Amino acid sequence: MDEGNNLAPTFWQMVGSTMLSFLGVSKESRRKRDFQHGNPKVFIATGFIMAFLFIMIVVGIVQLVLPK
Repeated sequence: MDEGNNLAPTFWQMVGSTMLSFLGVSKESRRKRDFQHGNPKVFIATGFIMAFLFIMIVVGIVQLVLPK
């Protein structure tokens, strides 16, 4: 096991992990680190922000495509 996996992830590592998992790609070692040492509040907040941005992008694209 890597020594870096025993350390708590930084804020930006948690945000990056959330973004990668939102896309469906992640490493098993990163997942284990996040579940053992990560702060759930950061993952939840980042997940809500990512979902909101995704919805806003879809709404924006639909507004561009539909005739006015």
